[in-house]
Amino acid sequence: MRQDQINALTEAVYDAAVDPGGWLDVMALAKASFSTSAETLYALDYAQRSMRPVQVCGITERYMRSFEASFFTDDNPCTQSLALHRPGVIRTDQRLGEYFSDAGILRRSRYYNEWLRPQNLGHSMGMTPLMEGGVVFNLSLLRPLEIGPFRPAEVDSFERLQTHFRRALRVAVRLETLSESRAVSTEALDHLPHGVVFVTALGKVLHCNGVAESLFRSKRELAIRSGHLVAVDPPTQRKLCGALRQAYDFATDDEGGGPSCITVPRPAPSRPLTLSAVRLSAGQSRFAALQPTLMVLIVDPDTPHPLSAELLLDRYGMTPAEARLSQALVAGTGLRQAAAAAGMTYETARWYLKILFQKTQTGRQSELVARLHRDLAGVARPGRGSSFRGE
Repeated sequence: MRQDQINALTEAVYDAAVDPGGWLDVMALAKASFSTSAETLYALDYAQRSMRPVQVCGITERYMRSFEASFFTDDNPCTQSLALHRPGVIRTDQRLGEYFSDAGILRRSRYYNEWLRPQNLGHSMGMTPLMEGGVVFNLSLLRPLEIGPFRPAEVDSFERLQTHFRRALRVAVRLETLSESRAVSTEALDHLPHGVVFVTALGKVLHCNGVAESLFRSKRELAIRSGHLVAVDPPTQRKLCGALRQAYDFATDDEGGGPSCITVPRPAPSRPLTLSAVRLSAGQSRFAALQPTLMVLIVDPDTPHPLSAELLLDRYGMTPAEARLSQALVAGTGLRQAAAAAGMTYETARWYLKILFQKTQTGRQSELVARLHRDLAGVARPGRGSSFRGE
């Protein structure tokens, strides 16, 4: 592989990190550089026995549909050689045979005979640029038997490229995670009098609005340390970790996906802050879906609530009772607490919540709260937000 080809492919890889449409160019350059007939970038979830394509070229729809049934089989050596799927390792069909001390092990498998051979795919070369949350991202190049196995010089060139692939995919994950976390407009969030923070399940801060940033800078109750959201008080920190973990593990319930809430004590006469965390859907993004984002709402009860009942009635056609419940939900409480604040029973609140979903075109409580923040934040005071890195 010539140096100009390596340079072109490297540049294309980094372009694809910021523009997902660029992966098609990466595959076209890989095809020309390595004489392949199929070029694939995909994610494997071994626990779920599933494959999710990122960019696949040279494979027909029929064989895409049959991949999982052929690949996740007991006699497929590819699923029994996880050491070859570590980031930084280049694997070929020859190296797979050497790993098992059996040159013919792949060709005896169902995967080869049901999936590779019918497509005239006899030789492969691949790498694992990324492993996230138990999911393995593979880049595999395949070509016919008649072309012959990948030569040592080709393997060396591919190995030189793997560092760039790994860096590019990490950038892509970061950008897509930020994109998902900013599904609620950051401009709108910066107008809220409440603190809003987007974090990972482990508390790593992805974005915060101006109010949250001010809270963190004071370092009295909450702070950012090593890029993570923490409570200054150790007992509160334990509760915070539990709330984030509960929100992350939480899938759905009859309440439509309520928040996990804690209080953050403050010196008198200030009342405690209310902190609630909800898990946002990761959507259909290519990489960020592996790590759903949590939205953390920090409410100061001493700050007037920005959402008037009149505004909710005008914007969504809510009844007064529905508006009262919406106000309580946006304040960061669970449905039971919101029902009490709105002066209704829990069962009545559950009924109203379903109506609110219809009026706001949402399907879960977390989506409802995010929608109200996005649409109605402009009535609150302005502020400034940033991608906060912390101390």
